[in-house]
Amino acid sequence: MIDWEKEIKEQIKENLRECEKKLESKEYRTKIKEWCQKFDFDFNLIFAKAKNDPYFRAFFAKDPKKQNIYEKIMAKYINSLSFVSDFQNLSSGGKNALYLDRGVIRKGSEYPHNKPAKSVDFYWTITNERQGLVGDQKGEIIQFYAFHKYIEESGGAQDNQFKEIKNCIEVGRNGSQESNRRVIFICDGAYFTDKKVKELKNLKGSWNFIIWKVKNWKSICENFRNCC
Repeated sequence: MIDWEKEIKEQIKENLRECEKKLESKEYRTKIKEWCQKFDFDFNLIFAKAKNDPYFRAFFAKDPKKQNIYEKIMAKYINSLSFVSDFQNLSSGGKNALYLDRGVIRKGSEYPHNKPAKSVDFYWTITNERQGLVGDQKGEIIQFYAFHKYIEESGGAQDNQFKEIKNCIEVGRNGSQESNRRVIFICDGAYFTDKKVKELKNLKGSWNFIIWKVKNWKSICENFRNCC
């Protein structure tokens, strides 16, 4: 089971160490300089205080939540599962990003019309160890394409993020349904109430579209290969 609080605290510690070690770098000097210009503060005074006061310096450390921390933790966790093979953390944009279009996985460079707001986040495979109910055979390689969305709480911006997931399902659900493919939508964070998850499940249509709520991740992983 993922200990989100522990993972985030570890990233915070790493960011604090980086800030101390690289404070003299162009990146951090620029960040402090821009902050000083915004409030009309003396750069040399503020920089000296940041060098000598670890509590003050923490203000300029990177925020884990702006580093896709939840996606990184989820990627690490899935990749650690012994039965997962060929795990890939995919590009989030550009010509090599993957998008779902009416049951077909397309690269950004091949997409024939306006792309959805969100591309596929993860890819992995699992070897099927039992006879499937939908045509897949024992020993067959099952491909997983996963979208991951973490939303903390309700609000206007959060509702827009939820619409991104709905759009991905609506655009991607029609068309061919390959028996050796699963499309996973990983719903992560307090925003995803049972009601919200049910709303997504009612949209999915295709049997190989799977909606997962992270709070149930332990039980899901115990039966992971049942998706095959």
